Amino acid sequence: MADCSISIIIPAYNVEKYLKAALDSIKEQTELPDEVILIDDGSTDGTLHVANAFEFPVPYQVVSIENGGQGNARNLGVSMASSEYVYFFDSDDLLTSNFIQSVKDQIRKNGCPDIVLFSGESFNDSEYQGNRWVDYCRGFSGVFSDRAQFLDKALSARALFCSPCLYVSKKALWGPDGLEFGPNFLEDEALFMPVLFACSSYVVIDEVFFLRRNRDGSTMTMAPNLKHVNGALNCMETTLSLYSSRHFTSRERWHVRKRLESQCIAYILTARRAGLPVKLGEVFRTVAKSKSLSLAAKALLYGVRADQVNAVRKIGRAVKRVGGFARG
Repeated sequence: MADCSISIIIPAYNVEKYLKAALDSIKEQTELPDEVILIDDGSTDGTLHVANAFEFPVPYQVVSIENGGQGNARNLGVSMASSEYVYFFDSDDLLTSNFIQSVKDQIRKNGCPDIVLFSGESFNDSEYQGNRWVDYCRGFSGVFSDRAQFLDKALSARALFCSPCLYVSKKALWGPDGLEFGPNFLEDEALFMPVLFACSSYVVIDEVFFLRRNRDGSTMTMAPNLKHVNGALNCMETTLSLYSSRHFTSRERWHVRKRLESQCIAYILTARRAGLPVKLGEVFRTVAKSKSLSLAAKALLYGVRADQVNAVRKIGRAVKRVGGFARG
């Protein structure tokens, strides 16, 4: 295969109603992907039947496994992929017809970058009754070989969207010796900063290729539950591990700490919305290791109960005594 070959990996669970449209949007590409791999994640409806009945003019594999979560299905798909690049596509969404051609053009033009990021749009399923709406516009285009410069630009444009449906990356970054998705909800957010720090060259295209379907019953639209809370906690733990284990420039470290702060607050709010207790020990550990007074203040502001205020104040004072850290 050419050095810009792309494998599309699709985890699918109980999406018989949406899957054909998703696969059609791949088949109708002006330039086809080099391979399509669909992992049926233990569906209990007709998803597997729809997948097996579909035909592609390119290599197409369908594998059915016991339900293990979207992250597990993606990891399996990566292990089966034979292309230079991989793209993770959700089975209830759509792609614009010029997606593959445009991404391959950018890969060829820019010397095979580690990652190509692009824009997306939301659309509502005809039966959707909710009000979730996210604008996935990157707001800028460019080629970057400096990680901090890329992060600065992306942050200023509010464009650090974590969905793997919004980037194509080199397969060499993935696998047991590289990047792997975790088993929890929000597995894409947990892995996002590790993905960006595994890369050293970035191409950003401010063009919409991905169309996200808002529908009832999806992970993003259902009421927060224990799986969301555990996923949010895992996001915080994964980014803290990255923060603690790598040598960064001061600007890179600032970006990781800022993401960590937002994940910690997201964990607190998710737990509160789900009616579950906040694990203050994990919040304190994150504050202490990140040495962020800003996070200590935000934790106090965003969700601790009245009987926990003194404990948060204590950890804030402890952090302040450590000294020698960059303020958040």
